[in-house]
Amino acid sequence: MSRNITWLNLGVIVVLAAMLLLGAACGPTPTPTKVPAMPVPPTPVPPTPVPPTPTPALPPETVVILQPGEASTLDWHKHCDMNAHEPDRNIFDTLLRRDMKTLEIKPHLAESFKLVKDTVWEFKLRKGVKFHNGEPLNAEAVKFSLERFVDPKTAAPGRGVVALIDHVDIIDEYTVNVVTKEPFPLLPVRMTSGHCGGNVAIVPPKYTKEKGDAYFATNPVGTGPFKFVEWKKDEYIKLEANTDYFLGPPAFKYLVFKPVPEPATRLAALLAGQADLIINVTPEQIPRIEASGVAKVKETTFGAFMIMTKITNYVQPGPWTDKRVRQAINHAIDLDTIIKAVLKGHGSVLGLPLEKEAFGKNPKLPEYYPYDPEKAKKLLAEAGYPKGFEMTIHCPNRRYLNDIEIAQAMAAQLEKVGIIASVQVWEQSVYATKWRLKQLLPAYIVAWGGAGLFDGDIMTYWAHTGSALSIYSNKEVDKLLDEARATMDPEKRKELYWKLQELLYEEAPVIKAWQQSHIFGVSNRLDWEPWIDNILLMYYAKLRK
Repeated sequence: MSRNITWLNLGVIVVLAAMLLLGAACGPTPTPTKVPAMPVPPTPVPPTPVPPTPTPALPPETVVILQPGEASTLDWHKHCDMNAHEPDRNIFDTLLRRDMKTLEIKPHLAESFKLVKDTVWEFKLRKGVKFHNGEPLNAEAVKFSLERFVDPKTAAPGRGVVALIDHVDIIDEYTVNVVTKEPFPLLPVRMTSGHCGGNVAIVPPKYTKEKGDAYFATNPVGTGPFKFVEWKKDEYIKLEANTDYFLGPPAFKYLVFKPVPEPATRLAALLAGQADLIINVTPEQIPRIEASGVAKVKETTFGAFMIMTKITNYVQPGPWTDKRVRQAINHAIDLDTIIKAVLKGHGSVLGLPLEKEAFGKNPKLPEYYPYDPEKAKKLLAEAGYPKGFEMTIHCPNRRYLNDIEIAQAMAAQLEKVGIIASVQVWEQSVYATKWRLKQLLPAYIVAWGGAGLFDGDIMTYWAHTGSALSIYSNKEVDKLLDEARATMDPEKRKELYWKLQELLYEEAPVIKAWQQSHIFGVSNRLDWEPWIDNILLMYYAKLRK
């Protein structure tokens, strides 16, 4: 059988190309061919130089960021999408935030917080903060926002990780008590501006209710350092400085996000002076940026994406519902070689998707399914698939660093053990929608960014049946995750997470995960440093004179 790979204007697999190049380099030395002498041509007369057309400069007081794709929605509560998160992170605020240097959780929209008892957290709010439309930030806004997020009707992708919030009591105009169904040690973390899912932004209750969810999704209002101005689909999202921001006005007037899927196009814009910051620079592009004289490369691995290929065990029937098949798929993948070839060393294999710095990481687990194609074949035969089977791996179009090439390389390796895997590539906003609807089956590539969580609870997103984004179900896994989330004793929580990882190792619900380096291209005029993961808090950026 031949592998059917859906390919959207893409080249051949990087790994296979590297092998061909190596083969050519190692072949026999060709017999030299004698070439007859050529007459010396006359000295050409140089043409009159034509001055180059000047590249129009970026508008003054404007920072332009190029992202890999279009945002799916700008309603923070309704997505888990980096292309939407970065504009949203500058429009909205959260009750708490990590210190930029120490990572300590500190008050933000709240001026203080404390644990009153195991199931009650008190937050006292800053006075005088207003939403961009003039509504006051008060206890009513906090109650509305948190209860909207956990309401099943909202269909928040991250609802599962904050589902222990029962309700919010208003104590006075600037004080709330967040009441949980059980002890919830991670509630303060979930009130920060971390990545995806269960980090809750505060939204204006009157505006949101009067305009409705659909309008709010394309015309967001928050308390953040930048105000929403305009969203022209597939072209740009434009924000304007909030001069009344409670921490002081931003250092520049406009912030523009543009969707540019192709890495080469993003690079060309940066080098031509048409962008200040580009995301997901590829390893091959680094030398060009460093030699350009107009931009520089900045890279961070701290809190980087944990990228995995999730495999369902219940949403779609098929061979993959047998754990032996999922184990075989893992043994068939040589991810170390793929990472070295495709990411040029700008990444590392994780195995189970949990950062090594995370609380609850089990250091005693063996290597997650080392590459062993013979063992993969044996497991497939034991499961009743000695000749393999066909499946689809879904992949976003340039959402992650060289994601399509990695998916294709995995498919090539799977074919060696009899599994014919086609790679289906989707435009990013379509991918995000299908992801939420659990339509990317039986397997798809996705990333979870700890983005400040650094806790075993991150496994809830992809392993708990109750998570809106999970395609895996196991009652014992659910029980361990629920118990850990409700345990205030750190040592007991650690013990539960260790046990959980042992179970997940056996179940193999994901193809071994990796962490990519986040590589940015930054114009010389932009004074900005990367932080955790790919979080873009542009309030702290400046334009050089």
